Amino acid sequence: MSLVVIGANHNTAPLSMRERLSVSGVELADVLEGVMSYEGVNEAVILSTCNRVEYYLSANTERLGAKACVDLFAAKLGDSLDPSEFYLHRGHEAVEHAFRVAASLDSQVLGESQILGQMKRAYEAAAEVGACGKFLTELFKSAIRLGKRVRTETSIGCDSVSLSTTAVKAATRNVGSLSDASAVIVGAGEMACLTAEYLRSARCANVVFTSRSYDHALESARLFGFKAMPFERRYEAIEAADVVFAATSSPDPVILAQSVASVMTARRGRKLVLIDESVPRNIASDCGNVGGVVLYDQESLMSIIDDGLAKRMGSVSAVEGMVDEALEEFSSWMEEHLVQPTIKDIYLKGASTLGNELRHASNELAKARGEELTAKELGILAAYGNAMVKKLLHGPVTQLKKEAHRSDSYYYVDAMRYLFDLDENLSSMSRSCESGACLDGGYCPMQLDERIRPACQHSGGIS
Repeated sequence: MSLVVIGANHNTAPLSMRERLSVSGVELADVLEGVMSYEGVNEAVILSTCNRVEYYLSANTERLGAKACVDLFAAKLGDSLDPSEFYLHRGHEAVEHAFRVAASLDSQVLGESQILGQMKRAYEAAAEVGACGKFLTELFKSAIRLGKRVRTETSIGCDSVSLSTTAVKAATRNVGSLSDASAVIVGAGEMACLTAEYLRSARCANVVFTSRSYDHALESARLFGFKAMPFERRYEAIEAADVVFAATSSPDPVILAQSVASVMTARRGRKLVLIDESVPRNIASDCGNVGGVVLYDQESLMSIIDDGLAKRMGSVSAVEGMVDEALEEFSSWMEEHLVQPTIKDIYLKGASTLGNELRHASNELAKARGEELTAKELGILAAYGNAMVKKLLHGPVTQLKKEAHRSDSYYYVDAMRYLFDLDENLSSMSRSCESGACLDGGYCPMQLDERIRPACQHSGGIS
């Protein structure tokens, strides 16, 4: 088993690329099904947000996981990948990355609060379709626990910062006091409601929700005490507004330049601020070319000064310490659930090989002397075979146990499984014995010929 993550975020890829990589909630199940069809991929979680698109995979080997990751991104983009625009983390680095994301150290806005809920929903969506097994389950649960602890014990999220707070700040910069302004929120989901919460805090009372689902728009409007308008009348609402916030999950723009131009004609030159919080973008980029329109997308929002950044930066050192602690805990869990099963599988393969060779040897000896071997003779053969295999495996197993305490034990486990060809052959081996003797270097008697088992157990040659 190897953990691999591929991703593109606000630091590595332009908005135009992140739009093409994004995975909507509607298509998530189908995309996960496609991911799971790749060779060697056992588990998958897709985290697709406004700032990042990441595929977390658990694969038989690191090589297969990395190949699947790169192929997945290439398939989404439809062309060759620019290595500078995405990142590929393996093993310990993949775990550390997930923890830094959950702790909001890797966010576009340091300390933003939404990422934790987004990671939780990404994990739940994968679990729902059966794409998330024990390794990614433990990874995401550990990351979420860390994220909650970070926000409880440090000040990194002290001012409830998010992309939406930056969007509201951009609106204030352009229209002045929001208490005297009118606003339209296009969308009714989490980000739209977060924007509404900040507008309410800024005493902006004249706010209209509009969404592709009028029922959702009504529900959100009632929650905040605002108004709702059918989506078909959105330009009518925009004509009367000072600022428009777009935050839907639509894969295509829902506010177009030609319609905005008509709106601006009716406004007789009165400035209109359009703020697009979505990926893919909800507001067509050429709306910014319409006279009197000020357009912000996610990239231009980053030019807004973050007044609370200095205070949150003061918590970074403490948060990084918590990340290190979480990494140690996860490494211990991985030692128990990754290294020990591999040791057991190594001994299981040794038992299977020994059983096959004993059967062959006993048959050849019986042919050579013209009669079957006695139980005592079979026991002697088994005892010698057992001792030889145990001695041969002792060195590699001891070294693997030694490396189990290292943070990069994943690599040694993957190497051991590859060198012993475990994942290809174990399916044909018996797993009848539940005694755990394999972990002590013993061999399951169920692997041996039924004529040999009693003699081996009696002689003590096989435990």
